[in-house]
Amino acid sequence: MRHALAFLTLALLVTGCPKKTGENPDGAVDNPSYRDGGQSGDAGETASAGAALSGATPTEGTQAQDGERATVEACVDRWLQAHKMDRYGHPEGTMYAGGTPLFNEATGETKDRLEYVFARQPEARKACAAKDAQ
Repeated sequence: MRHALAFLTLALLVTGCPKKTGENPDGAVDNPSYRDGGQSGDAGETASAGAALSGATPTEGTQAQDGERATVEACVDRWLQAHKMDRYGHPEGTMYAGGTPLFNEATGETKDRLEYVFARQPEARKACAAKDAQ
């Protein structure tokens, strides 16, 4: 009996603990939108692609589009706050599985926050487009 206990202890020490295969410790790195609430680097990638198509140098197009986007985001954030909504256009205090409604866990796709808000609250698009045009 004593030999069986020693053998079992040795076998457990050699094999170690089983690895949990259902968890990904680097999951937050794989999905940056989870970490920053949907404001990932995708906007910069889109901006540089748009600059390449327009013939502008990448830094000029990126800076101009980033500035425009920042202005629109600030306008949308003010509009949402004035209408007592969270940053996604839902009533304040809404809770989301996974922390954000922008990430679809079933497909792994991430939506752009402004597109999501404008789809839910078209009045925000109208209000901020009118201010942007002035």
